[in-house]
Formats: sequence, C-alpha cells, structure tokens
Amino acid sequence: MMKLAMITALLTVCWIEATPADELAWLDRYNVVWTGQSKNSGESMPVGGGTVGLNVWVENGEVFFYVAQSGCLDENGALLKHGRVRISLKPNPFAPGGTEFRQELKLRESCIEITGQADGAPKTTLRIWAEVHRPVIHVDVEAAQPISACATFETWRYQDIFLDQGLGKEQQAGMAMATRDGFVGKVWLYRDTIEGGQAAVTWFHRMRNDKGIFEHTVRQQELEAVRDQLYDPLTDLTFGGTLRGEDFQADGNTKGLYAETPFEGWRYKSKAPAVRHRVDVYCHIEQTKTLQPWKKHLLDLADAQSPTRADAWKKNLAWWNEFWKRSHIVIHPSSASADPQADKVWQAGRNYNLFRYQLACNVSGRQPTLFNGGLFTFDPMYVPFAGGPGWTPDWRRWGAGVWGQNQRLVYWPMLVAGDFDVIVPGLEFYRRGLPSATARVNHYWGHEGCCFVEMASVLGLPGGAAWGFTEGGRRGRPKDYERGVQVNGATHYLYQAQLEFAYMALKYHRYSGRDIEPYLPFIDASVTFYDQHYRMRKEKRDGKELDENDRLLIWPSKASEQYGEAANPADATAGLHAVLTGLLELPDNLVPPQKKAAYRKLLSRIPSISIATMNGEKVIAPAANKAMADGKEIPELYPLFPYDRYGLGRDGLDVARQTWKHTRGSKGHRSWEQGGIFCARLGLVDQAADYAIKKLADSGRRFPTYWGPGYDWTPDHNWGGSGMIGLQEMLLQAHGDRIWLLPAWPKDWHADFKLYAPNKTVVEGKVTNGEVVDLKVTPQSRRKDVVIVKEGG
Repeated sequence: MMKLAMITALLTVCWIEATPADELAWLDRYNVVWTGQSKNSGESMPVGGGTVGLNVWVENGEVFFYVAQSGCLDENGALLKHGRVRISLKPNPFAPGGTEFRQELKLRESCIEITGQADGAPKTTLRIWAEVHRPVIHVDVEAAQPISACATFETWRYQDIFLDQGLGKEQQAGMAMATRDGFVGKVWLYRDTIEGGQAAVTWFHRMRNDKGIFEHTVRQQELEAVRDQLYDPLTDLTFGGTLRGEDFQADGNTKGLYAETPFEGWRYKSKAPAVRHRVDVYCHIEQTKTLQPWKKHLLDLADAQSPTRADAWKKNLAWWNEFWKRSHIVIHPSSASADPQADKVWQAGRNYNLFRYQLACNVSGRQPTLFNGGLFTFDPMYVPFAGGPGWTPDWRRWGAGVWGQNQRLVYWPMLVAGDFDVIVPGLEFYRRGLPSATARVNHYWGHEGCCFVEMASVLGLPGGAAWGFTEGGRRGRPKDYERGVQVNGATHYLYQAQLEFAYMALKYHRYSGRDIEPYLPFIDASVTFYDQHYRMRKEKRDGKELDENDRLLIWPSKASEQYGEAANPADATAGLHAVLTGLLELPDNLVPPQKKAAYRKLLSRIPSISIATMNGEKVIAPAANKAMADGKEIPELYPLFPYDRYGLGRDGLDVARQTWKHTRGSKGHRSWEQGGIFCARLGLVDQAADYAIKKLADSGRRFPTYWGPGYDWTPDHNWGGSGMIGLQEMLLQAHGDRIWLLPAWPKDWHADFKLYAPNKTVVEGKVTNGEVVDLKVTPQSRRKDVVIVKEGG
C-alpha cells in the first residue's frame, strides 16, 4: 500500500508542476466519474491523443478498450478499428460486487484511471492513455500487493466478412455507403493477418490493391487517362500494430462472441505476480511497395528507447496543459450544485469542453475527424441498431465517405476555440485531394478548377454509390447519363462544400496568422470551377456565357441536398462572395495585384443573393427560382452562417431574422440542425439559449457527449460541433474588425471564457449579471474593436 501511495504522489507532483492547480481548477469538475461497471461497449468512455481514440469500459470484472486510429482505411475506403484489447487481473480487484470501483476520465492528463478492490484482491489502479506525439497506447497497472495480469488482443477480422445486401440487409454495406452500397457484386470486409509470437502479437491489414476502390473508381468513372494525376491514399497501404507486455509471455488463443460478433484472441500473461504491470500497443500506418518496410518501421517504433515512458507522460502532460489553457467556456463556474442534472446550463458548459476534448484526439490524423462517430464508434447493436455477423465494431452509418455538409460542423468551432492544430486534418483532405478534383474537371469538361462533390470518397473523387454503378442494380448508372455528374439525386449538382472549406481556410489564416500558401491553390480552384463551369454550361445552352445582367447563372445546381433544379442557390452564391472577398483581403505577397484584378472581375460576375417576399416581409430565398425552402435543411440562412454576409453591424439583419421566422426548414436540435447557430447570429437570446441547453444536454447514454444517432451515427460529431458553434456565437461574434461580446448571452448565465477572434486576437474575461468583468484582450490594440452588447440591445 505504501508503494502505491508513493507512486500516486509522484504522478500527482508531475501534473501539478505542468499545470498550476489554480489555473485549471475549473477543469477537474468536468471529469467524468463512474462508480459502477458498464453493461457493454455502448457504455464506454473516450480517451486518446494524436491520432488515436479508445473506447474504454469495464464489464464483468474485465477491462476492455477498442483501438481506433485515423487513417486505418480498408479496400472499401472505410475507417476500421485495429481491434479490441481485454485486460484481466488475478486476483481480480474489479470482480463484480467488489468493495470499491471507480472509473474516471481525467481531462488534465488525458487518461482514464480505473480503481478497484474486492474480497481477496488488493486495491489496484489501472491507467490507460495514448501518446500525443506517437501512436502508442499504454496500460499501467499499480497494485498494493502482487497480482497477475493478462492482456488479450481480440479481432473480428480473423476471417473475411460478407456484407450482405440482400432483402432486409440493404444497410449492412452502410459502413461503405459512399463507395459500395448497392453494388451488385459481393462486398467484403477483408480479414487481417495476425502473427502471434512468444512475447508479442502483431496484426496488419495489407491493402488488396486489386480489390480496392482506387482501381474500381478509375474504371467506373472513366479516369484511366488521368490515373497518374490522381490522389491515392490506398494503394499499398498497410495499417496494424503490435501488443506486448513487460515480462509477459504467450498464453494461448481464445475465441467467442461479443455483441453477437464472433472474434478470436491472442492472450499474453505476466510471467509472475507483481505490484506493477505494463502493457503497450504500438500502431503504424504506411504506404510501402512491400510489407517488409512497414514491419521494420513498426518494430522500430516498438523498440525505440526514447522517449522513455516517463518522458512520454511528461510530454503528454505538457501538450494537454497547453490545450486546456488555450481556451474554454465555463458556465456557472461557482454553481453550488453537486449534481449536474440540477443545472442544465452548467451541463451545457461541461459538455462543450468534453466534446472539444474528443475532437482534439485527432489532432494529427491522416484523415479528417468523421462526423459519424469520429474515432469513438462502438458495436452497432448497442446504439441500438443491429447485431450479428456483418454488424461489427467497424460499422457506422454513412461510412467510407467525406460528406461536406456534415464535416463542416465538426471543424468550424475550432477557430473560435483556438484549436488551429486540430483543424488541419480537415483542411488537408482538400489540399491532398486537389489533384484528383482538378484532373476530373479537365478530363470531363476541359476547363480549369476543382470539383469536390458532396458525397466524396477518401480519394477526393465521387463515391462509387453516388456516381452509380455501370454494373446496374438499385444504384446503377444509365449508359447515357451526363458525363462527370453523379447519378445520386441528392448530391449530383452539389459542390458547395468546397467553397465552405475554402472560406474556412481563409478564416484559419485570419484567426491564427498561420501560413495559408499550401491552401491557396485549392481556394483558387474552388471559385475558378464555378466561374468556368457555369459559363461553359450556359454557352452550350444558348450561346451566351452570362445572363442579361452580365452575371453567372449557376444552374443546374442545388441548394443543399434537398432542393434540386436550383438557380443561383443561396449557399453557393454567398460562398462565392465570401471566398472572393477573403482572397482580395490577403496581402499582395500572397495574392499578387494581377491576380486580385482577376478576382475582382470574377466577383462582379457573381449574382446577388436572392430576396423574396413572404407574408409581406422580405426574406432570403434559397435560390433565385425558389421563394422558400420546404425541407429540413435551411440553405437560405447560409449567407448568415457560415458566410458572414449578414450579421451584427451589417445591413439586412432584419431580413435574416424574417427569414428565420418564415422558414419551413427544421428548427429541431438533432445532429446537423443549426437553429442554435442561426439564433445566436440573429441575436435572439432566449431562442439561442434554449437551443444551447437542448443541443448540449447529456446524450441520454452513459457518456454525456455520445449523442446520436440522430440523422447520422453515434457519437454524432456534427451534433456536438454545431452545439459548440452555437454556444460560441452566443458569447462572441466577429465581423470585419469588430468583436461583439454577449450578442445572444442570457443575463443570468454567469461564465468564464477565453476565446479567439481574427488577427490573432485572444479575448478572455468573466460574465456576471450580463456584465463583462476582468476583460483582457490580446493584443491590447484590439481592445478598441470590442463591442459589448447589452441583452435586448
């Protein structure tokens, strides 16, 4: 017991040195603590860092965690997990009915600590954490008396798994929805290779190039002529890892069922009882011509002597210390309530910060954080959705795609939070995929620009299911269908996402001051496409490139997914105005005067945002040929958010408010629904507050921010992202050089905050009874630009 106390004290000293207790004291109250074990993986807790996310839970006295890593892509382009790890101790301090149990997500340290004691078993603490700077997972066991430990690597991909699309099974291939759903041939989740040794088990998934979507997409979309220009993150890809324990040895194999999914396991046990045990999981992803270099690099990672475990822990503490110090929103920081359920407003603040943590776990991933679960999905039968063969822990709805209208809500909150490193994987998808998006434009239409579609695969090209399969079937592609265009009616002329991420890149630079040059070719290509493509289309129709007012006619097009045959849709029109204006605001060393002159000329050709009349009041129309939207989405308010064409201090705010009043779009709070963001932007205090409470309320699951499935999947990341944006916009908005504080903040919501604004500006302070106190603006020269809005003002 003395030894355990000394170890705990040393670790406590480490984090106190890294983070002064009085600076992050608010954070400790947001730790999630469970005093009872979980029923299944649906009651798991997230932890991670760098590129790795884990779902951790204790069930029937055993510790489990799923291992996910950004970039573990299979032949279908779907994100897979590495597998599952099971930790068993003997005598078992976590035995059901024990005298003590506690599982805690410690946000300061980004670790989960599980403490238990049972009759006949000593008090034991098990810590699970992932390194930020390397894809390495550590399990540290500290016991008051010697115990034995066993670690088992479990996989359901020990055999090929057929994804049935027969009657009643249409959604089983949903894990590859963008690329394979509806394919008339067989769709498979291919097996991994597992190599069990005496001291470690190694597993890997080596891409079967002839089965992968890259080759299929090239043939399907008739891109053979530009094949060498295409972005290819899949060919020769291998992902996998190795599990080993300190003084552990092989202890045979296991097999069984979990969540109605069969698995096999490779078990390793400690050679002798001890008070301390160490288990490590090393993960590696790489594209190599042969398997051997990948194996060598994995082994190099596992055998590296530096950093030591202690040094890696200190580096983690330093990174998370900086992360938590950079920004926060803490609501009702002095709430006397010990029960968060008694204070829904406090709960919204806690969940804002919990979800920000989940997003940060993919700070350096090879792929964007996916809206439909990120790195933290679990068995679909516990969503609940379905179970049995084919419904593996890899499954997620709307899989194998990068859906722009959903992904955007994952990434917008990172600007105001100052998480400029976390936003990069989202922007990098467009930079890396640009060669494909430009090659297809030139190949199909013979002009310049890029075309990223709404239902894209990880290749940056249209997903096969949206393109339509030439083999036929329910997602078949007619032989005479328009070249270059997807068959899928929801997305076939929808290209708005590229404008939104281009605008996000511009704001990323404006907020952070970081280098935007790597993204300028993408930003330029995103607007060039609209100009050249729609001039080409109109000239083919009637011989004239522009309309009677010398403006572009953006048709055929869509206003969001739901409104087809839209002319000059509000989302695309506002996006073009925003992106071109942003390009013109860049200094001449980034955009030379000659290029700016071309952008000004293009801007003069962009149609105005259309205005209609509803019940005698002016409203923004979703498109020039549509007076009011009548579906769930509300594209007519995209000029308000994200494109900043309307807002505080700008003309037309009354028109935007009337648009919200009359819209027939969904005003709910699930998934990607954005009512809270719109109401905050409009200064509608009561409505914005109601949305924030509903959007950021506990999920109804054991972990508070595992929202969903809503329209998508669990944990629903565009649910959390849109909730974060709404709360930020209630507290701070920035338009031009102006910074507006409390534009939609209720007077009785007390808060501490530290947020970011353009021009590398940091704004921090406290809100008490509708007044801002202890306001600090960095740099001080920006203090003159701050406007504090009184409620109702």
